Amino acid sequence: MQNARVLKQYVFIFLAGLFLNSPLAHSLAIDLQPASIIAGSGDSVSFDVNISGLGDFGPDSLGAFDVTVGFDPGSLSFTSYTLGDFLGLEGFGEALDISFGDLGGAVNIAQISFLFDFELDALQPGSFTLATLNFTVDSLGAGQSTVLSIFQDAILSDAYGDPLVPTSFGTALIEGKANVPLPGTVPLFAIAALGLWLSRRSQFSR
Repeated sequence: MQNARVLKQYVFIFLAGLFLNSPLAHSLAIDLQPASIIAGSGDSVSFDVNISGLGDFGPDSLGAFDVTVGFDPGSLSFTSYTLGDFLGLEGFGEALDISFGDLGGAVNIAQISFLFDFELDALQPGSFTLATLNFTVDSLGAGQSTVLSIFQDAILSDAYGDPLVPTSFGTALIEGKANVPLPGTVPLFAIAALGLWLSRRSQFSR
């Protein structure tokens, strides 16, 4: 798997290098939203991988990315991801999904755009969602928590293939919630407790 990841990075750099060179480069931030949620075992949770710091409908725009998000597989199970459309529509051949997906304790998302620089400039605001990651909470009780984090080996390039350097990498916190009895079970507990109390009272009165 490590060899495959290295090979993909070489392919990523090669394809990104097909674009023209440009001297522009911006510092960027990659974060996760929501930054904090409360969830319990069995819940489904989703997080957006967002980028900010781009030129707002102008240079620099994002031409390619390779981002990995780590998580605790003892608490979460990865279920799926959905890439955004801000690098172009894959169905029209405007972009290519080269994600590895689930790596076991990490999720890799990667995409290359085949649009021209002026097309990306017209398409992209200063910040947008790269992808949405979906998980199922397997084991997380009250007082427990788990953290998702963006690996700092992310690869980003602009519309010309030049590197963009992220300066901030976000995290997201999931805090466990207490299990609340279902409404239908509360009367059952009350009836059981009442029956036990009447039984003991009957024994003492004999």
